[in-house]
Amino acid sequence: MELIVVIAILGALAALVIPRFGGVLENSQQKTDEANIRIVESALELYQAEKGALPPGVDTFNELITELNKVGYLKNTELAAVSKGKVFTYDPSSKKISLSGGSSE
Repeated sequence: MELIVVIAILGALAALVIPRFGGVLENSQQKTDEANIRIVESALELYQAEKGALPPGVDTFNELITELNKVGYLKNTELAAVSKGKVFTYDPSSKKISLSGGSSE
C-alpha cells in the first residue's frame, strides 16, 4: 500500500514538473535566437562603421552571414535558428534582421 502511495506522489510530481521543462527549453531557444540576432546586428554595425556602407548586393540572411564571414566580422559561415519552425530573415530595404515563422510570429 505504501508503495502505491509513493508511486502516485511521484506521478503527480512528474505531471507538474515535465510541462515546466518544455517551457524552459522553448524559452532558452528563443533567448539563443535573440542573442544570435544581436551578434549579427553588431557585426553589421561594425562593418558599416568601418566601410561606411552596408554590404552591397546582399538580399538574404544567408548572403549577409556569408559576406560578414568573408570579411572577418563573423566566425560562422552559416547560422540557423534553434527555435522549432523559425528562420532568420534579413530585409535589405529596412536593413533589419528578424526571426519569423511558427506560432509566435
